[in-house]
Amino acid sequence: MSVFRKRKRDPESGEWVYTSPYYHFDFVLTINGTRRRFHGSTGETTKGRAQKFEEKEKRRVRDQGPNDHMTLGQACLRYHEEVIKGKSSEVDELIAIKHCCRLIGSDRHLTSLTTDDIAIAVRKRAGETKGKKNKSLVAPATVNRQIIEIMRKVLKRAKRVWHVRIDLDAFDWAGMRLKEPKERVREFVGDEADRFWEVMRPDYGPFVWFLLSRGLRVNAAVGMSKDRLDEPRCRIQIWIKGEGWVWVPVTKEQMSVIVLEAKKAPGKAVWSYEIQRHPNRGKRQAITYTGFRRTMTTALKAAGITDFRIHDLRHDFASKLLRATRDLALVKNALKHADISSTIRYAHVLDEDVREGLEALNHRRPETFDRKAKI
Repeated sequence: MSVFRKRKRDPESGEWVYTSPYYHFDFVLTINGTRRRFHGSTGETTKGRAQKFEEKEKRRVRDQGPNDHMTLGQACLRYHEEVIKGKSSEVDELIAIKHCCRLIGSDRHLTSLTTDDIAIAVRKRAGETKGKKNKSLVAPATVNRQIIEIMRKVLKRAKRVWHVRIDLDAFDWAGMRLKEPKERVREFVGDEADRFWEVMRPDYGPFVWFLLSRGLRVNAAVGMSKDRLDEPRCRIQIWIKGEGWVWVPVTKEQMSVIVLEAKKAPGKAVWSYEIQRHPNRGKRQAITYTGFRRTMTTALKAAGITDFRIHDLRHDFASKLLRATRDLALVKNALKHADISSTIRYAHVLDEDVREGLEALNHRRPETFDRKAKI
């Protein structure tokens, strides 16, 4: 079939009318022994130019590699099967892949993708909220991870392993990235800790103390279970996103508090609090993330402490541990960071050592600095 313009019959007049000003192509070629159909718009409004476009498209198809027809959906499916299936990061990367296919189009050929296609997907994802109940926008770091980083991985594998002819250098990966705000490190300073403990509810005290003394993420600590405690070896098993269940060490004092609190808590929970209202007043119930956040907000407000989040309990632990040990690698292992770059944010603590060393050196200025220059 030669180039043509799409048309349909007008229901009122019964005459045929064109539905688009552009000519379309539709042809069948045998590629590697398989008959395949190719069709689409030429983007041209004259028949002569449309025919030239069709001939150019035929030459491109004949010369293309064995996988140049691969679509984004097919590539993502193959990437899942060959790369991420069974890995600890499988769930997160599958979510990212779904967002890419939804925002870019699973039927888009990899060879037709451009920087603009991915940049548009980035802007769309950045304008979406975290969910129906959480109306806050998706964080820039999440957008970069779910769109740019996963697309770069898929396209890189498509070129190097599946031999899809993609010009990776044509993509402006750095230019597409959203600027991620630098996470500030906050800890209790001055008498803030004393003021905080004066107003914190006693039944939540052991849980808060454990967070400050061990530095676990709140979700990991809340999710601790009685059947995942190893008292003789002083270790507990916690869930870490991307890694699964992981054993982490605790001190003897921390383990004794954990065991004592676990005996008070109902069910499999380790941490619990006392219900303050009737008719169940005095009974204990498992601590939840939402309930703990509400309690922390109340305590911080009562203590007059501002600009402090519950995640800053982890920052407080890390800063004080580094100040005590001067060992970044040890802090990295204690926090279960996947990469040392995440621990570097606490390096400002070591600046105090440098400053003290410079003061101890006491390298005085030469007296000539104070003399007036003579002409």
